[in-house]
Amino acid sequence: MEHVNEIVLIGRLSGEPEWRALPDEREVAVWRLIVEHRGARSPQDAIDTIRCVSYDPVVQAGVRGWSHGDVIEVRGALRHRFWRAPTGPRGPYEVEAGTVTLRLHAVPPSNDQPPADAAVGGLGGQSG
Repeated sequence: MEHVNEIVLIGRLSGEPEWRALPDEREVAVWRLIVEHRGARSPQDAIDTIRCVSYDPVVQAGVRGWSHGDVIEVRGALRHRFWRAPTGPRGPYEVEAGTVTLRLHAVPPSNDQPPADAAVGGLGGQSG
């Protein structure tokens, strides 16, 4: 049986996307999606906040027009990265985006932002 690692999320953007420089002069886009649960047992169980990242410049181009509260669709793969930080080993889970779609702007878009339902990215979901 083939292994599959495919994630589809639709949620609200929590804050503005961040850009972090990598040692090889590339950058990574980092953002968090708030995904609501239907029929949650308690307010504490009502949402998940999920860290998403992209190393792909094509996907990053779409991310640049996002604002806090926008509704975003992310398709990608769950990753578990490890590294040694000054405070000790770290190993968070995150979704590496292969494609992203802006579903709904929280505020009216300006002329330089992509229209709602504008999909970007070339990976079309990932297996791994």
